[in-house]
Amino acid sequence: MTDLPPELAAFSYLLDAQPAPVRDAFHYCLCVLMVEAGKMRLVEKVPGENGEICVFETVARVKFSVTRPALSRDQEAALIDVLREILKDEGVL
Repeated sequence: MTDLPPELAAFSYLLDAQPAPVRDAFHYCLCVLMVEAGKMRLVEKVPGENGEICVFETVARVKFSVTRPALSRDQEAALIDVLREILKDEGVL
């Protein structure tokens, strides 16, 4: 893991302790937020066994995939709003 500010490190540890579906939802929504912020881009969407697989690429040209969780649009928007506030408070966005 990269060095994080203490507040973000605490959040990361808290998130890591959550059940897989919660972690997956946060990871996916964080990726969507980073696309909105111009820090990475969505390269491709492909069907997968457990849902749509989204391939993202960072500004450093690193590609990785994340399965889109089974969230409603409202749930996704609410989670992105929470993440946006956390990252703004920490000066990341």
